[in-house]
Amino acid sequence: MEKLASYVRLTWDRGLTESTGGNMSVRIGDKVYITPTFFVKHFFTINDFVVLNLNGEKIEGKLDPSSEYKMHIRIYNERDDVKSIFHAHPKWATIYSITHKKIPTRVLPETIFMLGEIEYIPYCMPGTDEFADAFTEGLKKGRNAFMLFNHGITTCGESIEWAFSRLETFETCCYVSAMAGMFNQEPNQISEKEANKFLKKLGMK
Repeated sequence: MEKLASYVRLTWDRGLTESTGGNMSVRIGDKVYITPTFFVKHFFTINDFVVLNLNGEKIEGKLDPSSEYKMHIRIYNERDDVKSIFHAHPKWATIYSITHKKIPTRVLPETIFMLGEIEYIPYCMPGTDEFADAFTEGLKKGRNAFMLFNHGITTCGESIEWAFSRLETFETCCYVSAMAGMFNQEPNQISEKEANKFLKKLGMK
């Protein structure tokens, strides 16, 4: 669990979320270790995890779980391959979130294989069943990166490293795309044909 605690602090220290915002988790067997609600992540330690079962019931921990625990539980129950989830409010990605602009994901080779297709989710009240349900369609498509309109972003992966890396790559993609606006143009994307060739080379197609 020390690894996830380190990545939770890294998320805050890298400016990928603010104040008490964001929530992160890892699934180990039938237990979900999740960050608590209303907690500044810079100060997070291994002793602050809340442990839930896959029904969302608290089984360990001195604090209350993130108010968005239902999202984590839904993702884990929908996708056996997902072992870690990061939800945060990175500044540049949040600009896209509040403007409802689609993100050009083929701007760099790294964004092609790290993000894949992004699923866009209309605003739902955070922490509700409706919010958790909104992920289902994208999860069934195999999506690992979610843009939450007027809220933030969620990424998931087969490991803590993958979930975090997708989060930071998501923010980088949004940053370079937004900064392209300084040149008064939309980002030039790598062609879909070249993107598919690249993914095939990596064994992902």
